Amino acid sequence: MKRGCLNNILFAAVLLIAFAGSTYFWFNFFVRGKSLPTPNLIGKSIADAKAICSDLGVTLKVDDTARRNSDKVPAGYVVWQNRQAGNASLIKRGTTIRVELSAGPLILKVPDLDGQSAGTAVLRLGQQNLKVGNFAYAEAMNVNGVVAADPPKGTVVAAQTPVSLLVSVPPQPWQYVMPDLIDHPLDQVRPYLEGHGLRVSTVKFEAYPGIADGIIIRQFPLRGAPVSARDAITVVVSKQEESGIIEQQQPPKPPLAPATTTQ
Repeated sequence: MKRGCLNNILFAAVLLIAFAGSTYFWFNFFVRGKSLPTPNLIGKSIADAKAICSDLGVTLKVDDTARRNSDKVPAGYVVWQNRQAGNASLIKRGTTIRVELSAGPLILKVPDLDGQSAGTAVLRLGQQNLKVGNFAYAEAMNVNGVVAADPPKGTVVAAQTPVSLLVSVPPQPWQYVMPDLIDHPLDQVRPYLEGHGLRVSTVKFEAYPGIADGIIIRQFPLRGAPVSARDAITVVVSKQEESGIIEQQQPPKPPLAPATTTQ
């Protein structure tokens, strides 16, 4: 009984092995035997790629609508194919392989950034696959934004090349020391300050017993504080009838040359 069961098991094993071997053989004969490894066309000229595909019985289709930049494959040669090359990727005769050609190395030029703000210049450099180098600032009248770049605009550079920028900024106004305006008449103080490019922007009147009309009794900025043409000067002036703010002036144009610092 046991001998009969053993024979049956051996027979089943032999049958299974024979079936597996037969399946593998016929698979290779009918399927793999009619399939081909996908050829590697990368780096080949169009003529060479067509000859290889013709020998294998496959069709080559060149996509003329797209080109890819490459530092390794010369312009006009195959740089990409839609099927992976090698024995692991099988194709049959009559299959179409689509390829794209190289456009050669990517040529980058420093863009024209003249007059652009620093933020816009940084954005444009990033869009061109370039980096921002050093920033330098220089004061200039009536000139705003980038005035120079290193390397200069139009220079052919590699990707991620740093570009240094020189950016113009408005000149800083001349700084003065705020004088003591208390107990001085407004009519005399105003032209004196305007002669130095400073401005009395706000005047407020208050009643102050014992002081004649038109005399400054408070000021801002205070005496000794730094002040420039950009700063607004506020004064409170004595008057018999108190009132609120009566005037707010626009700043006068600053002088072309610096005056002597007020002490």
